[in-house]
Amino acid sequence: MDNHFDLYEKKLNKKKNDDKDSFLSKFIFKAFIKTLIVLVLFLGSLIYIRQSDKNKDNFKKVIYNNSLSFAKIYNLYNRYLGDALPFKNSVKDETKVVSYDKISYSNIKKENNGYMLTVSKDFTLSAIKSGIVTEKKSNEKYDTIIKIQDKDGLNISYGCIDKLEVNLYDYVEKGELLGRTNGKLYLIFEKDGKYLSYEEYL
Repeated sequence: MDNHFDLYEKKLNKKKNDDKDSFLSKFIFKAFIKTLIVLVLFLGSLIYIRQSDKNKDNFKKVIYNNSLSFAKIYNLYNRYLGDALPFKNSVKDETKVVSYDKISYSNIKKENNGYMLTVSKDFTLSAIKSGIVTEKKSNEKYDTIIKIQDKDGLNISYGCIDKLEVNLYDYVEKGELLGRTNGKLYLIFEKDGKYLSYEEYL
């Protein structure tokens, strides 16, 4: 009886090990294919740029002068290649400061295409949604302004930042520290060229 049980247990362990090996092989293969595609795109871009000065100017015009749609790229990649980061749940950056508190403000008023919020002095600003920093600029009235686009195409601009903690093209998680403001915070919510109300997001 014990021999039958031992044999069954050995078969079960072998099946578990085979499943693990199969999963690992598939994971490595997918990661290799994705890396290869990125490498081909990168080398293709370099070859295109080196062909002529006209190509270089066209490349700069498309990449640097236009705002690339993170949502479109993310969804296209996700559709044909699966999750862009298949290991994102297993690899976590413990050094990132994250807050899940909602933005607390004492007053809010409509201003231009967005909203001006009255917040506390030296207010710690965190990302309302996950996304990529697609724009960073300075403005005399609103200090530093950054725009973050999420995978659904929602753009949230954060203004009046005087201590910025993120850079252009950084990917930020929801709740991640963006910087600090001093008494005021300017927000703009926009999607598909339409400005949205703050109620759904604050």
